Amino acid sequence: MAPAQTCFEIQSLAIIVTEPITRLQKYSAPALEKGLDILELLSLRPGVALTHADIAKGIGRSKNEIFRMMVVLEERGYIRRGDGDVFLLTPKLAELGGHRNPTGQMIEIARPYMAQLSQRTEQSNHLWVIEDNKMRVGAAARAAGSYSLALDEGVQAQVFASSAGACFLAALPDRAARIQRLAQMGERVSDAAFDDFDVAVETCRSTGVSVLSNAENAGIVELSAPLWAQGPSGVVGALSIPMIQTADRPNEIGVVAAMLKDTVDAICAKLALLAVFDQPA
Repeated sequence: MAPAQTCFEIQSLAIIVTEPITRLQKYSAPALEKGLDILELLSLRPGVALTHADIAKGIGRSKNEIFRMMVVLEERGYIRRGDGDVFLLTPKLAELGGHRNPTGQMIEIARPYMAQLSQRTEQSNHLWVIEDNKMRVGAAARAAGSYSLALDEGVQAQVFASSAGACFLAALPDRAARIQRLAQMGERVSDAAFDDFDVAVETCRSTGVSVLSNAENAGIVELSAPLWAQGPSGVVGALSIPMIQTADRPNEIGVVAAMLKDTVDAICAKLALLAVFDQPA
């Protein structure tokens, strides 16, 4: 009896050892799994803000385990940070699942570049777009760990007298066309009032950057650069960095403007490569 029992045990062991590994076991991606766990948890709590600790506990992980995933998801626009260091799910997943117009595609392409720009400059930046004759913030990248000026996505502003507005009007060939465009957007400006602003528009058209004091707060200077698309689309967006003017750092604006233009060039190159604005809306 003893030898037979031993033989049975050996055969059973052989069966266990040779059992094939499943495809999921062979090609597991732990980091991706953590990221998906975070998204799924937040999707189950729509509109509810969760702290870093809440999320870690909710998916059975430590805060350190999910730190990098949280940073990446925030940078790519899948989650956003609210007041009090809490996190919420953004509409990005829903947008990816549906039809996106060229402006929506541009916003998603720009987000990682904007996140990199905020890290390099230690300043927030905003991508302005025009839809339904309104200029609004389509995407925003906040600067973590520093004092910076930030606007929420969806905030609207006037084209006239703003550096972002100068970028959009720079696509038009002359003064008359620009004043007419403002009127179409419900912004009626007299010829005399438009004089100084048109100088800024021409400067933006020739240099690729607009630097103007904020119309409501002269202590804030706004740097903006237009995003040009190939073909008839013209200027399709304006990337802006609001900064507080300081006398002790006179060269800062020039340095930040150079980084801004580099970022805009990279985004425009990606838009051209993917022919985003050459596709039907």
